[in-house]
Amino acid sequence: MNHERLRPRVPAKPSIRLEKELAAKFGGTLAVGVDEAGRGPLAGPVVAAAVILDHAGRRPEGLNDSKKLDVARRERLFRQITTRAIAYGIGVATVEEIDMINILEATRLAARRALDAIPRDVAVIVTDCLELPGETRHVVPIIKGDAICASISAASILAKVTRDRLMTDYAEEFPEYNWTRNRGYPTPDHYAALTEHGPCTLHRLTFSGVGFFHSEPRWSPSGSRLREALGNAATQDSRLALAHEVESIAPRLPPLELTELRRLLNQD
Repeated sequence: MNHERLRPRVPAKPSIRLEKELAAKFGGTLAVGVDEAGRGPLAGPVVAAAVILDHAGRRPEGLNDSKKLDVARRERLFRQITTRAIAYGIGVATVEEIDMINILEATRLAARRALDAIPRDVAVIVTDCLELPGETRHVVPIIKGDAICASISAASILAKVTRDRLMTDYAEEFPEYNWTRNRGYPTPDHYAALTEHGPCTLHRLTFSGVGFFHSEPRWSPSGSRLREALGNAATQDSRLALAHEVESIAPRLPPLELTELRRLLNQD
């Protein structure tokens, strides 16, 4: 159940104080913070994370909104959060899901997947202003939550680092879009690449900055090669070898391509 949005005073640095107060208010001891990364880009998935921090101690030092931290600090905090948190979960919604249900609903889907990955019962879910319709637990959206609640800050870091790593992997297949630098966001170099090459299978075709190009999304070189090889595979042994190759590079293949390749492999 969603509660009214809170607008607390923004402290000098995020703390666990509000989470402890809200957990006690709803009759428990644990609160989970939720945040996302990737609502604004033209390409790539949206990623959400959920984190329960230890109220008594062993919290990472230097937590803050992920956008205020440099890459090195985010990576260091990612390691600390994943080793010191009581529990955490990470959820992803794909480009296909974004185009099918819209970016807001896909963000909620990623958040629910992150929450589903946490095995602990919690008294309250605190979010960076994200409402979760249909959630039976108490949900408190907090304006500027990633600057106020340490658990939301931690979730923002897990989501941001995870998404940046995914975009770095995808950039190996599509180097022309410069995703190692722009992470799929609508930057001048990204628009220039779209103008020259058109969208690929990792672009959000329902976004106006992409839909303008009105072209069928290009497959990655690896995906295209494997699709062609599958079409020419004459024996069961050759298809088995291709199946192993597909799975070996699955992490860097766009989900749409991976799904289609697996479908072709499973055809009689």
